[in-house]
Amino acid sequence: MMSLSAERLIHDPREWNALVARYALDCYYDYAYFELAEEPAAIPEMYIYPTEFGILLYPYLKRKIDGTNFQDITTPYGYGGPVFIGIWSCDQVEEVRQQFREYCHAEQIITETIRFHPVLENQELGQVWCDTANILQQTVTVKLTDPLDVIEKRFSSMTRRNIKKARREEVTVRVARPEEYASFIHLYRLTMEKRQADARYYFDDDYFQQLQNGRLPAELLVAERNGTIIAGCIVLYGQQFAHYHLGASDPAELAARPNHLLFAEMIRRAKHLGKTALHLGGGTTRENTDSLLAYKRSFSDLQTAFSLGTSILNPMVYEQLSNRHLEHHGSSSQDWFPLYRTPVRQLSRRGGESS
Repeated sequence: MMSLSAERLIHDPREWNALVARYALDCYYDYAYFELAEEPAAIPEMYIYPTEFGILLYPYLKRKIDGTNFQDITTPYGYGGPVFIGIWSCDQVEEVRQQFREYCHAEQIITETIRFHPVLENQELGQVWCDTANILQQTVTVKLTDPLDVIEKRFSSMTRRNIKKARREEVTVRVARPEEYASFIHLYRLTMEKRQADARYYFDDDYFQQLQNGRLPAELLVAERNGTIIAGCIVLYGQQFAHYHLGASDPAELAARPNHLLFAEMIRRAKHLGKTALHLGGGTTRENTDSLLAYKRSFSDLQTAFSLGTSILNPMVYEQLSNRHLEHHGSSSQDWFPLYRTPVRQLSRRGGESS
């Protein structure tokens, strides 16, 4: 039996970020990222539980459920989940979990959704924390601890040829100026329309403004040709890791292979900044044959699993809310979680998503 220790809830940005800095947490745990990802009627909150053998740090968004007195919690778009610092056994995790469940019951929190961090690999103890934790898809990570020439030799032969072609086509890559975000936003929205992407991948101008204002360690890299920006990517930087966050390109310029040079320079820059890994993310689907996943694999064969953890903390109320949603919006595959937040356009579509 572990000794009793006071659980705490953190809402103050300075106290929050002091913990992020003290324990060298990734950028997805920064308070500014939670502000970036904040939803209507959502409050950033960090649950901490110190013990004699370590500490649990668990930030999430606490959201009101429309038309009710109930709430749910979720990690933001991107990655996160509980971080167990120190030495933890499964029994110790379960004991703290019971304390957290009691807090959720008092706050009328109905469900919990966690997008586990693929590079931290915090899903192992997360499987103890959640009711269920399933791998959704494989993602690609570039290990940056080796010399740059060794990293680049791991690129596929086709990728190396395409990088050379981009240089022959006089494509160059640089860090963008703040006023050039507008060009990237235009390309990003063109890219999303071409892919017929879900609405959750469309971001308003305020989202990009927050990335631009420097509160979050982020950088826009752009590929330029003949004085025109033809591709770009936003990279997030944590204390250890870099993350490819958003990318876009001009469909008319793809033959010049700007994305290959852009990715190569993104890797080079993350290495230069002293990061130990660059996470490229996964594909647009969960299939191992996904073309975007294959493209990212051409830069690294290191795959890291993205897992989704879910918990129903009040089954009776969950069923009531889900039935009410279905009554208003029709049948569903019931694979979206939580079901009562299924977007209307997603009803009866392929499942396994979360909100």
